[in-house]
Amino acid sequence: MASIQKRGKTYQYTVSHTVNGKQSPIRKGGFPTKKEAQIAAAEVEAQLAKCLIPILKKIPLDNYFENWITLFKEPKVSRVTLEHYKYSLKAVKDYFQDKPIQDIKRQDYQLFLNWIGKD
Repeated sequence: MASIQKRGKTYQYTVSHTVNGKQSPIRKGGFPTKKEAQIAAAEVEAQLAKCLIPILKKIPLDNYFENWITLFKEPKVSRVTLEHYKYSLKAVKDYFQDKPIQDIKRQDYQLFLNWIGKD
């Protein structure tokens, strides 16, 4: 059975999963409601019950950030703010290149913040 946790303003689920005798939980967050997290967790559990291993698609951070700007910020922010987002996007592309979000750890992100803060 999945566990649901509230993290800030969003929810995440954790589904227990064992691979080759080692615990390898499946986590995904960012759900606006607890019900959405429960539904997504139930889908993952159903896939596991059918012996299908859910593969969370690895998305490069720069692609995710660019999509986020386009979907959520472009229609709502001023031109100047949009330019700041595009500057940040360029910095993300330069630093992380095509590294997937799932592979970026806290330490990597802090190193990025230190790198961008130098200038």
